[in-house]
Amino acid sequence: MKRMTKLMTLVTLLAALCVAPVSASAETARSWAGSRVAVKAKHLAPAMKKNGEYWDKYTFNADFGDRGSFYFSLAIGDALTDERKLEAKGRMTVDGKTFSWRNDFKESAWSHSLADEVRITAGKAEMSGTPDKLRFVNEQDGGALELEFTPIARAWRPRQGQALFGADNKAYDVTLFPLMKVSGRVKQAGGDWQAIEGRGHGSHVWSELAPYEANRWSMELRGVNGDTTVYMRELGATTNYGGTRIPYILVTKGNQVLLESFDYQLSPTELFTDEKHENKYKVPTNFQLQGVDAEDKNIQFRGVVKQKKLNKRKDYLADLNAMKAAVAARFAKPVLYDYTVDVTLEIKTAKGVERVAVSGEDTRYEFNWLNQ
Repeated sequence: MKRMTKLMTLVTLLAALCVAPVSASAETARSWAGSRVAVKAKHLAPAMKKNGEYWDKYTFNADFGDRGSFYFSLAIGDALTDERKLEAKGRMTVDGKTFSWRNDFKESAWSHSLADEVRITAGKAEMSGTPDKLRFVNEQDGGALELEFTPIARAWRPRQGQALFGADNKAYDVTLFPLMKVSGRVKQAGGDWQAIEGRGHGSHVWSELAPYEANRWSMELRGVNGDTTVYMRELGATTNYGGTRIPYILVTKGNQVLLESFDYQLSPTELFTDEKHENKYKVPTNFQLQGVDAEDKNIQFRGVVKQKKLNKRKDYLADLNAMKAAVAARFAKPVLYDYTVDVTLEIKTAKGVERVAVSGEDTRYEFNWLNQ
């Protein structure tokens, strides 16, 4: 009886977490319609929407083992105006030496083009190419890099790649690069060019809605074991859009998709309540997964995610002065919870059961609360 009572409590908490109260006048959010499409160069181009809530984000990472790491980000948009400013930032660490950059560009000071390949140039920083070969170059304070990303796992979009919000069909668009080979060269200030190679991943995401306008919360998980990757992401729409849960999970092995699902069940077995925050945010820290593949309903899966440790709790308003925090709090009260987790999946096919396990410091799970 005690076990059943605990289970019902968790189910109730999950319902409160994933489904907000819906008003009679609420519009809806619709997720990941259609069939899977091949990723093309056009999916890498900035959307360049004209409303003030539009934002566009490119994020790529590489791991060079004991030698270092790479981070590259391009962020387009301005929350206060319709101007499509661009922030280019990143970091390159090799053999214990780092050079980093963070530069802002007005809309007239950066460029983009799309023909057979996409090209985005902001000062000395540039991203160009196609889903089959992406190139990154930059120079900053005497340091320089030239890197090439080629796919181990093919670039992927959740079905046609868009969740649509409201009667106006405002889009949230996703392209993932689950696992890539990275090679190239890097030069520290005053040094010589050095060859470098490793593995990486990335994403291109854009939206016509500000995050706090579209979602109450979001969660994201990524883990890698050899040439196998696990990606999971969920959005919890605001009451303005029906409180809809918008999930996807992707599992790849080499260049094959082992599993993709958009309507699986997530059942928390342990929840953390943030007593430090006025909203008492609840975060599922351990949970079970169960569902079927979107393309082949005969493929079934189940899984377990268990937290190992909390790496970071970040209250974004705490970093602002009192006046800025008060203004921002009118729109959102965001807090990030970053965990290291272990993930175990069983995928049942006609050929048998494929067991997938990812763990270690790079298996990360983030939960973002924006509003209660």
